[in-house]
Amino acid sequence: MKKFLKNIYLKRSLLLLPAFLIIFCSCIGVSANVQMNADGSGRVTMEYRISKMLDSIGMLDGNASMPPVPVSRTDWERTVSRIPDTRLVSYSRKETSNDIIVNAVIGFNNPQALALVLCASNDMVSVNVSGQSNNFDIIFTNGSNQYDADFLKLMQGVFADCNFSFSFNAPRNSTLTFTDARGNAASAPASAAAVTSGRNVSVSMNILDLLNYTNGLGVRISW
Repeated sequence: MKKFLKNIYLKRSLLLLPAFLIIFCSCIGVSANVQMNADGSGRVTMEYRISKMLDSIGMLDGNASMPPVPVSRTDWERTVSRIPDTRLVSYSRKETSNDIIVNAVIGFNNPQALALVLCASNDMVSVNVSGQSNNFDIIFTNGSNQYDADFLKLMQGVFADCNFSFSFNAPRNSTLTFTDARGNAASAPASAAAVTSGRNVSVSMNILDLLNYTNGLGVRISW
């Protein structure tokens, strides 16, 4: 039990969608794209693949003990209704023999709403839009040295092919830099493919690389 409680720290150390996809299902891939307007409004598009075994969970309402993985339109409508200044723009899903692929587009009216969409606790995402100097800080993991060998072996076996990507579009050119959880400069993961400047900046990586960053890993986007 002590080992389980120690490993449950992972729930707190990984950001939003990658976090609950890792914890609660067999993730194959997850992506998020943020389209930011000059006034701080915009849209975020999330697409992810989950096991069909969670389909029934996604149909349940009001059960706080169930994993918080939005699967159905009802799940997303309920999630968006709890975040001020957001709306569900579109929702779709398609199925393979084993998986469900979900695509949801959420509109946000201001940077604060975007931060809450990406992280409900609002402590791993910071968006500041002033018109002149704009920054978007997003922390993928707070880091930890508490993972024991058995847990790491399990993660490496189950999630070896689990990747995620994050991209950002702004009205003008942006720059993307890697940081640790405190905002200091950090090196890019070995598996990362990144576009670090231009109208569309992005990063894609194997999610297991996040476990190598004891001081955390994130990105800062400036435009």
